[in-house]
Amino acid sequence: MPEKVLVTYATKYGSTQGVAEVIAAELRNMGLDADLLPAANVQSISGYHAVVLGTPLYIGSMLSDASKFLSRFKKEISEIPSALFVLGPLYNTPKDMTDAKTQLDIILNKITWFKPVTVEVFTGAMDPDKFRFPDSLLKMMPASQTGDIFKKFDGRDWDAIKSWSSTLENVLLKQTA
Repeated sequence: MPEKVLVTYATKYGSTQGVAEVIAAELRNMGLDADLLPAANVQSISGYHAVVLGTPLYIGSMLSDASKFLSRFKKEISEIPSALFVLGPLYNTPKDMTDAKTQLDIILNKITWFKPVTVEVFTGAMDPDKFRFPDSLLKMMPASQTGDIFKKFDGRDWDAIKSWSSTLENVLLKQTA
């Protein structure tokens, strides 16, 4: 029977879900039994050998669905290996990636019990046409009228995501052996 892994995610506009779908598919391609669920819909993590959690960084925080997931399953997550991926900046510049990693370090330092065996920051995506209130107000800012500050953009690096996914079996499941 293959090892069972939960891939769960919090998403605001769908880009983190897209990354989680690719990660779950890659785990399945490696012969693992990978379930994919939004973090808000997870009822139990009993029976899973490992958990992969994804969330965007949004205004210096994880989305509340990711934080609530960690709170709900604190005891269980502490007992099995976990991995964390976050979507941070849109662009893969050294400054943007450093800033995202600094934000993530601050977040993780507040939840010291959470010890993912691997953490990765990926670039994200933005589609202003999907913005809901209050984010939709950003499109009314003067800067958004004169430039391309709020243009549709997908900076997700699918090769990097698949490469990281390919390491998860060894990194997560060797912890349970």
